[in-house]
Amino acid sequence: MQLLKETTPHPVFSYLIYLGCAIAFCTIPFASDTGRNLFYVASYISFIAVCLNLKYYFKNKRNLIVPVLFFCVGMGSIFWLQHFKQPGEYINIYRSYMSTGKLQIATAFILLIALNERLCMQRAFIVIALMAGIAVNGYSLYQGLWLNIGRVEINFDRATVAAYLITAINLVMLQAILMLRTKYRIPLYIIGFLVTFSTLVLTGTRAAMLVYPVAVGLSILATKNLISHKHKILLITSVPLLLLASGLVFKSQIEQRITAFQTDLRLIDQPQTENSIISRISMQIAAIHTGSEAPLGQSAEQRGEEIRAMVLHEPHLAGVMPYINVHMHNELLETYSLKGVWGALFLLALYIGLFVSSLKPHRNALLLGVTFSLFVYGLSDVIFFSTEGTAIFCLAIIASVLSVKKTSVAQD
Repeated sequence: MQLLKETTPHPVFSYLIYLGCAIAFCTIPFASDTGRNLFYVASYISFIAVCLNLKYYFKNKRNLIVPVLFFCVGMGSIFWLQHFKQPGEYINIYRSYMSTGKLQIATAFILLIALNERLCMQRAFIVIALMAGIAVNGYSLYQGLWLNIGRVEINFDRATVAAYLITAINLVMLQAILMLRTKYRIPLYIIGFLVTFSTLVLTGTRAAMLVYPVAVGLSILATKNLISHKHKILLITSVPLLLLASGLVFKSQIEQRITAFQTDLRLIDQPQTENSIISRISMQIAAIHTGSEAPLGQSAEQRGEEIRAMVLHEPHLAGVMPYINVHMHNELLETYSLKGVWGALFLLALYIGLFVSSLKPHRNALLLGVTFSLFVYGLSDVIFFSTEGTAIFCLAIIASVLSVKKTSVAQD
């Protein structure tokens, strides 16, 4: 009864919630079901805390925006699949969106706790971020350099998924390095960037090689109070040099991916040939067409039949066929093709909400970098289709909120 009467939530809620998130952040990259389960447990505790302290958590209306958007996107997926789900060759699509939808709803409640948190969690953030970053990058380098695996996958079946997870974890780790109270943090940051970019090169994911340096640069420019203007210039100017150094070390891997891209470009007028560029263009055209045919949403089966009919009349779009029971390799267009206009608007609102929150009312450099990565990766893939990708990016967003110093305006 005492808990029911308290204006400020009991700290034990926060400690239990963040303990679950910390373990999840460190274990999910290694395909651990325990981490995902603990993330759900943390969300249940968050839900209880919110129910017991509704007035406290609903006081600051600004802090409700992003959690509500996460909740809407997650519930949108749940409602969509409850209406359309059926057994068959498309069942994995429904299962994926069931899993990621639940993770987004879980994130909504944990994020509401984090945004209204009065406890200073920066020290714990640094420790967990460094632990996760060292473990993931160390294991990735071991796979790539010692085991000579062509494209590092950690414990997943796709190198691209590994690259997305590594990106989010590395952005969190680099921010933690900047928060260290040591005179060596700038050299440590430079070394950290070199190592983390090298890890991404070993995944062979072209998007990650391009997006990660830009996300790091944005984070550096947006960082406030942690580093001086002189150090910002030093770090920004060092990024191209570090990219060059890493490129020389991993020249063969980078050349291999460039050659593959050039080959795809040369064969772009041969739709019958397996080609990632043609496939992505075909998928995006198919997504726009099928979404426009069903603006209020449709089943995966209906979309599949429409795509088959379209390819029958337009054979040059045949590149979409291998992915007809997976996704359309574009987050926004994939959502539009299945959930219609309302689903796409919810997702777009979430992106905008995250970008705005990274700039106002207080600048959050880590949130800006993570949101940028989430958005740009979503232009050529579907992060919210992968359970592990969704969980890690959601945890990185929660971590970014906890990384900033608490101010008195948090509850204004």
